[in-house]
Amino acid sequence: MTEKSSEKTRMKLDGFDYKILTLLQKNGRMTYQEISKEIGKGISTVHNRVKALEDAGVIKGFAAILDGFKVGRPTVAMVLITVRYRVPGRKTVISQREFCDEVAQHPLVQSVHVLSGEYDVMLKVRTHDVDEMNSFIVDFLRQMPAVDKTLTMFVMDTYRDTNEIRLTDSFPRVEG
Repeated sequence: MTEKSSEKTRMKLDGFDYKILTLLQKNGRMTYQEISKEIGKGISTVHNRVKALEDAGVIKGFAAILDGFKVGRPTVAMVLITVRYRVPGRKTVISQREFCDEVAQHPLVQSVHVLSGEYDVMLKVRTHDVDEMNSFIVDFLRQMPAVDKTLTMFVMDTYRDTNEIRLTDSFPRVEG
């Protein structure tokens, strides 16, 4: 799923919204009653706020966070890709978005990012082992006509890996 600029309208959030978001990022299973107690607002108010945050796309969903090692995918690599926009045998120019939509469908790909600079796209790929990573790169990625070159960097150790957006002092504070 791509985020186009027309989809990036910002919802006006207040301090209570930020508090709810912070709590849900720490524990997505928190009940409205527990959130209500934490922020000092009624359960129906919390429910309405969460629903509004979901409807506005601020909250994109709730998911279980899996341990890659424990589910048999301990090998992680960041793969940088230079896209060939004029693919031989194709009349139209391929776009980064079109390329990203296609590569994002592969089950080993965890994230896809369009970049500025020397490389066009960065993937986070999680596999069973180095052999599976090699197969992904050689047999899948480099076989795509739009791939010009790749640079693969294996992750040796991870100290922080999260989808959490830390809501800092630059955001409104809840008083009291």
